[in-house]
Amino acid sequence: MTIFLFLEAGNVVAFENSIAKKTSGESYPHILQKETFTINTRNIKVLNANDKYLWIGTSNGLLRYDTNGNEEVEVYDNTNKLLSNGIFAIAIDKNGFPWVGTYGGGLSHFNGKTWKNFNTPDGLNDAFIYDIKIEKKSIWLATWSGVNFSKWNDSNKNSWKNLTVDNSNGGLIDNWVYAVEIEKSGRIWFGTESGISTLYKGTWKKFNHSNGLGAPYEKVKRENEAIMSLFQGQHHASQASPSIPNIQSTDYKPNYIVSMHLDKKNRLWVGTWGGGLSLIDTKNFTFRNFTTQDGLPGNFIFALEEDRMDGLWIGTNNGLSLFDGKTFQNFSRINGLESKFIFSLEATKDHSLWIGGNKTLTRIIIDPSSGFPLNLQ
Repeated sequence: MTIFLFLEAGNVVAFENSIAKKTSGESYPHILQKETFTINTRNIKVLNANDKYLWIGTSNGLLRYDTNGNEEVEVYDNTNKLLSNGIFAIAIDKNGFPWVGTYGGGLSHFNGKTWKNFNTPDGLNDAFIYDIKIEKKSIWLATWSGVNFSKWNDSNKNSWKNLTVDNSNGGLIDNWVYAVEIEKSGRIWFGTESGISTLYKGTWKKFNHSNGLGAPYEKVKRENEAIMSLFQGQHHASQASPSIPNIQSTDYKPNYIVSMHLDKKNRLWVGTWGGGLSLIDTKNFTFRNFTTQDGLPGNFIFALEEDRMDGLWIGTNNGLSLFDGKTFQNFSRINGLESKFIFSLEATKDHSLWIGGNKTLTRIIIDPSSGFPLNLQ
């Protein structure tokens, strides 16, 4: 795998307790100060960082990029350690090491020296691992055949248990699971192709479009109508599961959860396929939806990330957005971004925001005094 790295020259406030009743969108008026890295792979699907490395998941393997000034790149793929080149998920454990979810190759863990792979013979429901969440005592996996979980241990001798539609008596709304979020209270949220389920102290609740998830089609129809041809060869269209037939021509699946993020105020943000961005009140289980009519640049929400100043960054089919509770500040190629599709985001301790798109990785710096990126002009 050849990698080409080219460096280019290149007042948001923290969320208040309530989101504004009326929101709007603005085009960011400056050229971004940025670094752009061109990578010879189709899409950068997932990003995660520890203190030294940025781990980059692509459709052609896993990259480990040294961010401490050495700019060294290590490649892991199915020729050296991994069982699949398609990387769906990366989580960093308490020791600073990655757990990697793959497309058809199960789960892989790196302990700093060697890799260990877990697959269906080891107790996983499925070889397709779409999300990973690690809490103090457990590791949780979103798979395309339900959920796996195991007690955390450093020996890699995990004993995997599972949750499915059948063994939860329908509490898990769909076995095609794409996202997991865990509250400090222990409540767990699962994003699936048919909506959202939540489990707390043995009790399930589930929600879909009939409960308010995703905006009505009438609100997104105009913006979505001409979108689908752009997805040919892109991130989710080429990896659509069999339970969504002909997704390349489907511009609206509000129950299909593409991304989720539980923010510092315990609000759950949910990215849908064509139904915009949903916000769930995790206490009252009420929904609010945001679309291009409310200021978003696009209605397909691929990535969600919270920065150190509590700004919410949103990766869409039509660029990047920063939401402060009132205004969506929208970034596009006009501001210097190379990719229209934003598939992954990672905010790091040094106030960098890493942005994964189609064949490009971009790094911008967020000014902690303003919450805005640094600009060239």
